[in-house]
Amino acid sequence: MKRRRLIGLGAAALIAGWALRPSDRGQAHAPYFDALNQLLRREGNGIPLLVVDMDALDHNTELLARRLAGKLPVRLVAKSLAANGLLGYLAEKLGTQRFMVFHQPQLNELARAFPRADLLLGKPLPAKAALSLYQQLGNHSAFDPSRQLTWLVDTPQRLAEYAQLAGALGQPLQIALEIDVGLARGGFPDPAQLATALTWLREHKPSLVLRGLMGYEVQVAHTPPWQSQASAFAESMARYRAFIDTAQGFTDLWPSEPLLNGAGSLTYPLHAREDTPLNEVAVGSVLLKPGDFDSRLLGAHRPALYIASPVLKAQDGALPYLGGVQPLLQRWDRNRERALYIYGGQWPAEPLSPAGLRYDSLYGRSANQERLIGSERTAVDVDDWVFLRPDRSEGVLTAFNELRLLRHGRFVGSWAPHKHP
Repeated sequence: MKRRRLIGLGAAALIAGWALRPSDRGQAHAPYFDALNQLLRREGNGIPLLVVDMDALDHNTELLARRLAGKLPVRLVAKSLAANGLLGYLAEKLGTQRFMVFHQPQLNELARAFPRADLLLGKPLPAKAALSLYQQLGNHSAFDPSRQLTWLVDTPQRLAEYAQLAGALGQPLQIALEIDVGLARGGFPDPAQLATALTWLREHKPSLVLRGLMGYEVQVAHTPPWQSQASAFAESMARYRAFIDTAQGFTDLWPSEPLLNGAGSLTYPLHAREDTPLNEVAVGSVLLKPGDFDSRLLGAHRPALYIASPVLKAQDGALPYLGGVQPLLQRWDRNRERALYIYGGQWPAEPLSPAGLRYDSLYGRSANQERLIGSERTAVDVDDWVFLRPDRSEGVLTAFNELRLLRHGRFVGSWAPHKHP
C-alpha cells in the first residue's frame, strides 16, 4: 500500500508539474510588422538598421508641444536623439534651437551643423575636454561659443579650472551651476555651498559669465512605495526655489533673464501641469519612447523606434551537450522548438515581433549572431526580419549606420546617426 501510495503521489506531482509547463507563446508577425517585414525584404540592404516610425514621432512631438502649450521652451537632449537629421526635424517642429549636449565630439558636431544653436552642457566636462572644443572649432566658425555655449560647473574646483581656461583662451565662458535637487548625483548640494561659489566669483571676477542653474529630478519618476510622486516633485521643486532665492541675492552676478533648466523625458509632464520654477525643460527619449520610458506619465506617447535585423539561420532549437534530454526539454517548453540567429545582437533591446521570441538564457547572448528562441508557430524563416524594441535610444542610435524613416507604411528617407558614442 505504501509503495502504491508513493507511486500515486509521484504521478500526481508529475501531472501537476506538466500542467504548469509554459504555454506556447509563438505567433506570426502582427500586421504592422508583417508589412514592415515584407517592405524590408524588398527594400532592405540586408544589414541591421533602425526604423523610425515618423507617424508615431509626429504624434509624440505634437503631444509634447500641446502639453507645454508655450508655457516652457524645449531643449532637445542630443545624446538621446543622436542624428543631425532627427535633431533638425524636431527643432523645426518644436520651434527651438536649444540643445543639451553631453559629449565633447558631439558638441563640436552640433556647433558646425547648427550654427544658430544655443548649447548647454548636460554634465560637467573636464577642462581639457572643454579646451578641445575651441581647438577643433577654428577661427572661422559661424558659431560663437562666448554667446551660444554654456558650460556646466558642479564644484568649486571645477569653477576654478574653468576660470583658468577662460583666462588662457582670452575670452569669456558662460557657465550654469549644477544644483542637487534630490538626485544625489553631484552638483552643489545646498544653497549655502552655492553661495560660497558665488562669493568666490564675486571676489575673483574671472572671465566667467553666470547664466543660470541646472537641476535634474529624475528621482521623482522612481519614487519608493512610501512616498507619492506628487510630494517628491513638490520637495524637489522647493529645493530648486531655495537655490534660486540664494542666487538672486547676488545681484551683481545673477542675470536679468536667468537660465533655469531641469526636467527630463520622465518628468516633463509634471512641469507642464504643476507649478514649476523652471523656464525651460530638457527632453529627448520620450519623442522616440524606447522601452525604459513606459510609465504612467508617458502613457499617451507611442513607441517610435525599432531595431530591424534579418534572420541568418532558422533551425531546431537544440542546445549543446543535452543529447537525449533535448526532446523532453522541447516538449516541456514548446517555446524552445526553434532557434533563430539574427544579424548582430546584444543590443539593449527586447524582442518584439514575432511575439513569443526571447533570448535563450541557457545559450547566452551574442553581438555577432544573437540567438532567439520560439515555438514552431513563430512563422519566420531565413531572410525574414525580426524586430526588437530598444530599452533606450541613448547609445543605440550611434551603434547603427542608418535610421530608415517609415511613414504610412512606406520608407520616405533616412538619417545618418552620429558616428561617435
